[in-house]
Amino acid sequence: MAIVFLFFGLLYFQFRWQILEYDRFSALANAQLAVRQDVFTKRGTIYTQDGVVLAVDSPAWNVVLSVTNHVDQANFLVKQDEILSELASVLDIDAEEMSEIYNPNVLTYQVLYRGINKRQKDILEEKKLLGIYTEDSIKRLYPNGDLFSHVIGYIGTDSFGRPRGNYGIEGFFWGDIKGKEGATQQEKDLSGKAIISKQYRNVQFREGKNIVLTVNSGIQKKVEQILESGVREQRADAGSVVIMNPKTGEIIAMANYPDYDPNEFWKVRDVSVFRNGAVSGPYEYGSVQKPLTVAMALEEQKITEKHICNDTGRLKLDDKTIYNFNFARYGRITPMQTLQYSDNICAAEYGLLVGADRMYAYLRELGLGVSTGIGIHEEETSFIKAPDRWLSIDVATTSYGQAISATPLQFASAMSTLANGGVRMQPMLVKKIYNNEDEITITPTSVGRVFSEKTATMVAKMMEEATFTRADMARYKGVYSIAGKTGTAQVARSDTAGYYDDRVNVTYVGFAPAIDARFVMVVKIENPKEGTLANLTVLPLWMKIFDTIKDDLGVPRIN
Repeated sequence: MAIVFLFFGLLYFQFRWQILEYDRFSALANAQLAVRQDVFTKRGTIYTQDGVVLAVDSPAWNVVLSVTNHVDQANFLVKQDEILSELASVLDIDAEEMSEIYNPNVLTYQVLYRGINKRQKDILEEKKLLGIYTEDSIKRLYPNGDLFSHVIGYIGTDSFGRPRGNYGIEGFFWGDIKGKEGATQQEKDLSGKAIISKQYRNVQFREGKNIVLTVNSGIQKKVEQILESGVREQRADAGSVVIMNPKTGEIIAMANYPDYDPNEFWKVRDVSVFRNGAVSGPYEYGSVQKPLTVAMALEEQKITEKHICNDTGRLKLDDKTIYNFNFARYGRITPMQTLQYSDNICAAEYGLLVGADRMYAYLRELGLGVSTGIGIHEEETSFIKAPDRWLSIDVATTSYGQAISATPLQFASAMSTLANGGVRMQPMLVKKIYNNEDEITITPTSVGRVFSEKTATMVAKMMEEATFTRADMARYKGVYSIAGKTGTAQVARSDTAGYYDDRVNVTYVGFAPAIDARFVMVVKIENPKEGTLANLTVLPLWMKIFDTIKDDLGVPRIN
């Protein structure tokens, strides 16, 4: 009887294994006889227009703990403190950080550290620490440290531990930069060696795309150094600089401080440091708006170059009253003098002549309230409400840069319209995207004519004349042609309506020469503690940058 049961038992298991569970056992067999090798593609490299490498993949190795033998596991646990201490010394990390990394419950395989260099790999292999091995990997290297950090961004990991571009170019173009990983799968014999057969499968990889930027590394380095010094001297919260070629829209430099080293991004405690302040966090920029308002009124033929505005010291609109800084009264003044004195009342009157509908149209054409699409992951823009919702006070305050906001990049683009004879060019940070299969070249693109050449030239000359009435700019008079404007604006409260009493943002925008400009530069300082007026804080910083880079940009002398 026992033999009969055994016989039928064997028949049952044969039927189960060969028929009912064929797919499962077949898959297990194939897995044992298959060799799968992932093919990691090279991620794209980021360059400046002058050929400097900003981000590149570099060979690296991961440190792995793997102890599978029970005897070795016991020995490892006895010596773990000694082994981990030696490992921490090679990795140049402290024991506390190593204890946070190491999981004593996972001895069969765990990655302890990623991205060590060849010197560290060689030392570890020489030491032959029990259970400690290295495996091939790649590391994203940023050869210039914190230079261009806000433009580049960094490659970190997502919630599943997979590589992921964050912020800047790395974040915006991650799909292009990462390429496509591939794999090969072959059968193997009983000894584990690969054999070629009809079952061979190859999943093609695609090389990541390289990106060439418009920025100049030499100019950027000078700008970053001066900006850091200026922010520190003013004890400010932050600062940003944007330098643009108004004829092409190309970004020559884009700097922010505080900055960070993308090679060690994990050391940053305040994540707001990662955000590129030149393209995110729109702010009320103040009186730098006034040249644009004058241009609108001239273009609409509401005023002429010799128009007289009678500044009586106040302008009452419904239940609101507008004043000048320090309640100054300038009397009968021209548009140029409006810029010279930074007169709020006359700027508001020009804006009211233009009207809400036309002003709104001009603001949109100037790129204010519209994303530039520059190619940086965290770019933001402000919202400009529809003109049918504007009150007279909205038109008036917008005319002198209050109750309207933009990023430094957006405002640089808007002002470049006056510097380029009335035509605004699309802001441009990327020149070329390419790999071994494709190549895309980006060419300068006109967004369209906003002002006539006559209007743009007239306002540029007004700005130049107003600039050289300033004592602090007198040393450039007769030497260089510069058109500029200061802006000081209170900071809107984040918790309620109104403005902070003790916080300002200061801005200076300028281009040179006033006609046929080689560059437009916007410098912004957030909440300086050493002064609240733009001419005492941000203007000296703009001048220092100009002195340092004017020859690099080919700004001609008058004499």
